[in-house]
Amino acid sequence: MNGDKRKNIVYLILIAGRKLQGSLLDFLSDEDAKVVHILYGKGAASAKPSLVEAFGFTPEENKVIITCVLTREKADYVLGLLVRKYKFDKPNTGIAFTISVDGLSF
Repeated sequence: MNGDKRKNIVYLILIAGRKLQGSLLDFLSDEDAKVVHILYGKGAASAKPSLVEAFGFTPEENKVIITCVLTREKADYVLGLLVRKYKFDKPNTGIAFTISVDGLSF
């Protein structure tokens, strides 16, 4: 794969409640996401003081982790829409971030 093409590709990682799984998959499909993977997560945080408490997070169970590949432009659009549509900028709604894949070798 040409290195210049990889500079425009990112790997999106999205963590949210399982109740949003269907809606998020439809949304990513509409945005032409490729190589979509779904993992199911279960929170393992304890009730003891921990980093979870220090950062003010609320331990939750039944999460879905969705990963996919998008162009950088689409990923920027998707991240913005996750804030506007799914309120990812509010606590306990979801987390999403991208990782550049331009340093990978195929």
